[in-house]
Amino acid sequence: MNRLVIWFGLLLMCVVCPAAGEGPALSQLPPLQPKPYAIGIAPSHITTDPNPMFASTSQWQNVAEHTDLYKYYGVQLLDIDWSTNLDAKAFVACMKQQEIRIGCEFGSFGLGGDTIPDPAQAAFNEIDPIYDAGGEVYSLHLDGPIRRMIKGFQDHPNAQSMDQIAARLVDFYQKVHAKYPDIRIGLITNFPNWDYTAELVGYNGHYTDTSGVTYAQALDTLYEALRNAGEKIAFIEVDCPYNYYKESRTRNSDAPLDNATKFIKLQKWCNQRDIRFHMIVNAEPRGTGGKGFHDMTCTYIKQLRNDGIFPDLFLIQSWYKQPEEHLPESEPNTFMNTARDAIELLPSSAKKQR
Repeated sequence: MNRLVIWFGLLLMCVVCPAAGEGPALSQLPPLQPKPYAIGIAPSHITTDPNPMFASTSQWQNVAEHTDLYKYYGVQLLDIDWSTNLDAKAFVACMKQQEIRIGCEFGSFGLGGDTIPDPAQAAFNEIDPIYDAGGEVYSLHLDGPIRRMIKGFQDHPNAQSMDQIAARLVDFYQKVHAKYPDIRIGLITNFPNWDYTAELVGYNGHYTDTSGVTYAQALDTLYEALRNAGEKIAFIEVDCPYNYYKESRTRNSDAPLDNATKFIKLQKWCNQRDIRFHMIVNAEPRGTGGKGFHDMTCTYIKQLRNDGIFPDLFLIQSWYKQPEEHLPESEPNTFMNTARDAIELLPSSAKKQR
């Protein structure tokens, strides 16, 4: 049977996410487009020890069966005090057993002092241990490299123009691919802090206000520089917690927000260039704890469907201190419980996407 037909049939079998907070019932939402969606997870790196998850998946088996990608924070392999640490061997063994690809979030694009440090060398410190343990990194997710280096927003002697940043990222891509040719390298963007265009503003928008560069301009510059060097952006990953997505005006109330149109425009830009479009689906708890994270994350998925936003990857991720516990998926408001309930809103094939 045609796989798309199977997918369309599965769409009709959706169930409502338990305790999913406010928002329209699933039966009232438009169906997902009949195409395969990948599902990713990224538990927080500043809460509890992650390693019990890798000793056995018995406490998150439903999530594991539907997960295509586990994104770890690269700093979890650096043995630093403020982050939890991963046991690379146990992690790799678990991901292999469950047929889950490995992604790494990396953000060390420092400006240094007398010299600017080489971010490729920093990245190798965060991905080499995976290869040393017999695994491989499928995707490298660059956390805000443009805003970490751009003049105006960064008040630093080594802050750079957009053209200089593009050249630095070309060098980064080439060095990483010289060592690991198959890694897919993409960008995470903190969307509320950028104006996408002059008309499609961000909730805060201060990266654009201080640098004079919209995110659309930044992407065009980087895309061309990479293309001319024989490289490409593999994906754009949108970081916009539900608290910001649902807003209708900017922080200062000086302009209307249209996040749905902004996301759809960005996805169209990606589709035209064969770039995958990822959505981080989460919410800032803001004193509501694991329950708030759970309920708003599930509501977010409903809202994205209602707004016609269908990413290539739904990534359920926390970088907060809540949910405090990762396990078990059967306990209300743990990370894996949120992931399980969110996945129920995303009908998926029994087989992982490859």
